[in-house]
Amino acid sequence: MLGILAVTPDSPASSTGFRNIDTLISCNGNPLNDWIDFLYSANGLFIDLVFSRGPVIRKLTVRRNPSVDWGFVFKGQKPAVCRKKCIFCFVDQLPRGVRQSLMVKDDDVRYSFIQGTYVTLDSDDTEYAIDKHLTPLHISVHTTNPLIRGTILGTRRDEPVLQMLNKLSEAGIEMETQIVIVPGLNDGEELDKTLEDLLEVPGVVSAGVVPVGLTKFRDGLPRIRRPSGAEALQIVNQCNMMRSKALKRRGNSWVYPSDEFFIMAGLDIPSSSYYETCTLRENGIGLLAELMMTSGKEFTGSGIVCTGTLAAPFLRSLLKGSDYRVIVVENTFLGPYIGVAGLLSGADIVRSVKMLPDSYNSVILPGVMFNHDMLTLDDFTPDIISQLIGREVIVIRDLEELA
Repeated sequence: MLGILAVTPDSPASSTGFRNIDTLISCNGNPLNDWIDFLYSANGLFIDLVFSRGPVIRKLTVRRNPSVDWGFVFKGQKPAVCRKKCIFCFVDQLPRGVRQSLMVKDDDVRYSFIQGTYVTLDSDDTEYAIDKHLTPLHISVHTTNPLIRGTILGTRRDEPVLQMLNKLSEAGIEMETQIVIVPGLNDGEELDKTLEDLLEVPGVVSAGVVPVGLTKFRDGLPRIRRPSGAEALQIVNQCNMMRSKALKRRGNSWVYPSDEFFIMAGLDIPSSSYYETCTLRENGIGLLAELMMTSGKEFTGSGIVCTGTLAAPFLRSLLKGSDYRVIVVENTFLGPYIGVAGLLSGADIVRSVKMLPDSYNSVILPGVMFNHDMLTLDDFTPDIISQLIGREVIVIRDLEELA
């Protein structure tokens, strides 16, 4: 049975009369043990629910319009809290003043399936995912060496992962894996071994390789560093060698180094064909290749285009000859090693734009720096930024919106 924690006002559940004292028993004839069961059963435009209100068992049919949420918030739906102490945990590196939701450490296999968040995986997660057939999953592997993985996850014990990956694979579950490189731990020969091991697991459909992200707030945290340019070049070469093996064995390139590695190594960004059907854009993999596909387009209008240090040179190249001016917004909020546009703060935007002359009335901001409530890391909205800089603010999701 599935307890209701809350019912969203003006939702299908609310208009049908459901209350938080109700307990769902079945949906469309399927027993409900948790909210994943409901998710699987309630994917149409109407559902037949059996529920209890006190000692009374009742039945109701609930209808909704397309793309409308049913309006139930279930008990046990809150993401599970991460119990690992990863040496590069981004939450541990955040300053005071960020919105509270960013301080939540989650490690929940259910949300790995639903939202694409990465999980470290344990035996309970594995059994649950197999039982519910949650596919695809997103797994933070980092290394297949149990001892080194335990060091990275901060548990001070062996953290094996290969057996669980194979078990998921045998159950028909696909996995997108992630390797965060910490120089001196899981690079070099360890990276080669990890990629070889993962390539042997049929259910591992991709491996994304990304550099560790470090903010300036690391007092009291383990001493780790970013890869050097030479190390970045080696990592790209290692990935490319494994891509050749994967192409022969699987028919696709399978492993994808992040855009940052190419920049750190002083290499050109590959063409979009390098990334094939890769779906790891949120990991900073293939974003710049996708951006460069707009090359040759004519951009009309004018304004100040704000971005982070990583994308700025590429945006300047694409917008050359137009009336748009690209400015680099340095991330003083989190530190100089954070160059992605998605982690820019509202305060840094305001600081950067205020230093410019008033020759441009419009300021264009990347949509990735805002969450679904249109808030930045430090709780600025586009309207607040506009008021503070005295200019119109336009938020875009795609560069083609300027064309």
